[in-house]
Amino acid sequence: MKQLLIACLLGSLAFAVQASDEHGGHEAAQTTASMSQGEVRKIDADRQKITLRHGPIANIGMPPMTMVFDVKDAALLEGLAVGDKVGFVVEQQGSQFVVTELQGAQ
Repeated sequence: MKQLLIACLLGSLAFAVQASDEHGGHEAAQTTASMSQGEVRKIDADRQKITLRHGPIANIGMPPMTMVFDVKDAALLEGLAVGDKVGFVVEQQGSQFVVTELQGAQ
């Protein structure tokens, strides 16, 4: 009886670990999938804003256009220059669209 109980517990543990690994991989894939592409048109580090010419932004249903975005963290702007191709994530926070992730040289 003890062996059966131990086998069940080990099986449950193995299932939980596998499910956790699969979920973690899904989150990484989801972040990559929600990354939009754009080109830097202007950087205003003092006001923590960036102007991007971008393709569609699927997660907020925005069509391609050029737009000024707030940036969550000024550090995201470091090392960027006008003309750089970037990958980015935008979230709607109230009435504002905020860049929460930004990766240069895409």
